[in-house]
Amino acid sequence: MYNSKLIKFISIMFISFILSTKVLSAEKFIISGDTIIYDTFKAKNELNQEINWDDITEFEYLMRNNEGIKNLQLNSSGGLVEAAIYFSDIIIDYELNTHVDGECSSSCVFLFLGGEKRTLQRGSWIGFHKSSWSKEGLKEYYESYKDEKGWLDEFEFSEWLYKDTQVQILRDLKYLIERGVDGNFAIKTLTADSDDMWYPRRKELEVAGVVNSR
Repeated sequence: MYNSKLIKFISIMFISFILSTKVLSAEKFIISGDTIIYDTFKAKNELNQEINWDDITEFEYLMRNNEGIKNLQLNSSGGLVEAAIYFSDIIIDYELNTHVDGECSSSCVFLFLGGEKRTLQRGSWIGFHKSSWSKEGLKEYYESYKDEKGWLDEFEFSEWLYKDTQVQILRDLKYLIERGVDGNFAIKTLTADSDDMWYPRRKELEVAGVVNSR
């Protein structure tokens, strides 16, 4: 009897967690005609005002259950890079057009560049900067994965980090060029510090192929 009640309680808590997670993601999405509006600033919890994996689950659900979606409107200051890259692959696969109304900066740019036709609302901005990894984050990652990765000390971790950083930079540059962005501009996106943001003017974005339609 006790075990049955415990199992029921755990099941209820698990379902509640799943539903609450879906609600947190759903508040960032609105469907308007043939357009999905994705606005991370709509999240009530400030910690959730970023691109994350739960948003991808919600976006995939919306795309599968709403035929005729052709456009994705964006307003976000970024979030998890790996999640944004996966998100962009979905956008590319569905051949959506992307439009920025507000801001699209940091990892949000991956989403925007996934679009076939890419437009920028007047008065809106697209921002670029270098990625970063805090010393606290590095320490936590090292402690969490040193056994799995086989790192004997911090120096072996540093060797892996050096190689991985080069791989990530090359991956990002290749993606920009693949999506039609000028190579020199792609390199220029690496000049802004990680704690700063570079917002090019519309004309420069158009010439570079970031914005490719009006």
